[in-house]
Amino acid sequence: MLNELQFTEARNQFSNLYDSVYNSFNPAIVKRKNTEQVALLRVDMLKMLLKDYKFAPEIIQEDDGSITLALDVLEIYANNDTLELAMKDLIEDLKLYAQDFLTRSQLFLHAPNRAHHFPYVLKIMLCDNDEEIQAMLEL
Repeated sequence: MLNELQFTEARNQFSNLYDSVYNSFNPAIVKRKNTEQVALLRVDMLKMLLKDYKFAPEIIQEDDGSITLALDVLEIYANNDTLELAMKDLIEDLKLYAQDFLTRSQLFLHAPNRAHHFPYVLKIMLCDNDEEIQAMLEL
């Protein structure tokens, strides 16, 4: 079982809790009001958990010569004159969608056609820059 602490206890022992989570790789649960629970986890471990959520956009050569990148898993599509421009558009659309998802998470997490996007959104939000997002696209 994971280490579980009440909120007040976690606050009072935050330095020790942090050290346990970070240095000893021990995730922890912080509880408040008996119904609220938050998990604490190292970011590198979170990225490891998300590694199997792949972004594999389909590259479609359109009749007009343009390129469409179709990311069906998130229902996001970008079209432009070149692959490079379509990729830039897709990266921007992914960032906007992830931000919108987190801003309106109550709505998205309760929508049956959107809730499963959460791990992908989290993976996008954990990227530090556009280059990391581009590498995730594996194009």
